[in-house]
Amino acid sequence: EMKIALVQSPLVWGKLQENLQNFDKKMAKSEDCDVILLPEMFTSGCMMIKKSAEVAFAAKESVANAYPVVEEKMLAWAKRQHALVMGSTVYRKYYNRLIAAFPEGNCRYYDKRHCFRMGGENEHFTPGDRQLTFEFRGVKIAAFICYDLRFPVWCRNTQNYDLAVFVANWPESRREVWKTLLKARAIENQAFVAGVNCVGEDDNGLTYSGDSMVADARGMEIGSTSPGNEAIIRVELDIEKLRQFRKKFPVLDDRDD
Repeated sequence: EMKIALVQSPLVWGKLQENLQNFDKKMAKSEDCDVILLPEMFTSGCMMIKKSAEVAFAAKESVANAYPVVEEKMLAWAKRQHALVMGSTVYRKYYNRLIAAFPEGNCRYYDKRHCFRMGGENEHFTPGDRQLTFEFRGVKIAAFICYDLRFPVWCRNTQNYDLAVFVANWPESRREVWKTLLKARAIENQAFVAGVNCVGEDDNGLTYSGDSMVADARGMEIGSTSPGNEAIIRVELDIEKLRQFRKKFPVLDDRDD
């Protein structure tokens, strides 16, 4: 079994130190877990346009310059909690980068492939070109970010991952889409899918309801938060049960090239 924690939290736009202090406190409440998941841009909130391009650029530059501080903090959390810690921040010049910090003191990285053009992310960030799949404590994990969820070809389980992780800033106006797609990715890939989102309202007036959840390979919710509330949920994944289900109902054997 693998125990994961999804940390659903409000984010303070552009205030890196304030966000880091907030999540530092939440780490203490995420004990006895193998994996701890933080929202997309947990260091700053959604780094798109805010009131003016000049303000947005200055804030993005500030967060990007602090990237080494973020990586160091995540490694410290991973060591303290004896867990893998995953969340994204701004990386120069400019990527929406997910950091997977391991308790052993090393990191792996994933740069968001699909930049959300309706929010202008494609004008401010560079899309990544590599997937990230790795094994941790006997479980194969794949990492994705927010808008990637809409693209099944990119998320396709060609590497036999057991768990797909989606860190997000997904607005309340599309919450049903979020929940539906998480379940769809779980069903079609015969894997656990964990989606962690933020809550609250950002400086652009967007509201986030959270709806963080974990779905199993049948598309059933096995852990979820109540909408709009700050929360930490812990979910146990029965990996052996997943693998037995794949043997009994081997859908992936009939996938197209």
